[in-house]
Amino acid sequence: MLLLDSAPVTSCHECVATLTLPLALFLLLAESTVGGVATVAYLRLTGGLTGGFLKFIAVTYAILAALAFLVVAAAPPGSYHRLLAINQAAAGTLTFLQGLLVIVLLVHVAVIWRRQDASIASWALSVLASALLLAGITAALWPLAGSLLGGAAIAAAVALSAAVLGAATTGMLLGHWYLVTPALTNAPLLRAIGVLLGSLVLQAVVLPLTLGELAHSSRSVGSALSLSPVLSVLWALGAVILPLIAAGLALPTCRLRSFMSTTGLLYLAMIAILPGQLLGQLLVFIVAAA
Repeated sequence: MLLLDSAPVTSCHECVATLTLPLALFLLLAESTVGGVATVAYLRLTGGLTGGFLKFIAVTYAILAALAFLVVAAAPPGSYHRLLAINQAAAGTLTFLQGLLVIVLLVHVAVIWRRQDASIASWALSVLASALLLAGITAALWPLAGSLLGGAAIAAAVALSAAVLGAATTGMLLGHWYLVTPALTNAPLLRAIGVLLGSLVLQAVVLPLTLGELAHSSRSVGSALSLSPVLSVLWALGAVILPLIAAGLALPTCRLRSFMSTTGLLYLAMIAILPGQLLGQLLVFIVAAA
């Protein structure tokens, strides 16, 4: 188990990025799962998904949730209290909340594989467990903000990160499903791409503002980003520019039902988004620890 209780506090930006990498990885996996569950629930509600895809995606997100649980169990967020001013009580609940989500998603998998589709109760429990985990993450990171506005910005940044990761993962996997059954309506994929584009645009605005509102920052977005110029540029490329271009091009190709092109573009967006989101998490920790 990773322990930071005895580690000396340091302002070295590279050291902060290295030490908080397990926490950033947990957030990446947890937010991907939470955002994915919410995206699939939305697409199912609006219609067009097949029973086979719902079974496949349920197993996929249960596996992601289990991976996130392994990471958070090995490196509990509470152990970062000497480096980051996180909420100890809330951070201590994250292992439990992630484990609860794993159990709920495994039950959901069992239900959906025994029936053509899971019951409303199964979907509701999955969404509720996901929302509880997202609330726990927000509460744990809230003290990093220097004001009430900063806390709201952190909450928005966490939610948007989950939306980006969930929509990107679901859209990319759904695009592959169309390659197997191309006669399906393209409506669900168009909705997933729309959610991804909207979330990317909002995140491009919210995250820099969040960095400027962190407790130890100078309330200046430019000063916060300048603490690690390399990571800031890589974040802009991976989390904003490249995925916006790829997802933007995927929208018209999906309308034309050119699913192979759409899937390829979403795959490229996903390749950029994963490291981009991870770098975004690290930027938050670097600015908060400065």
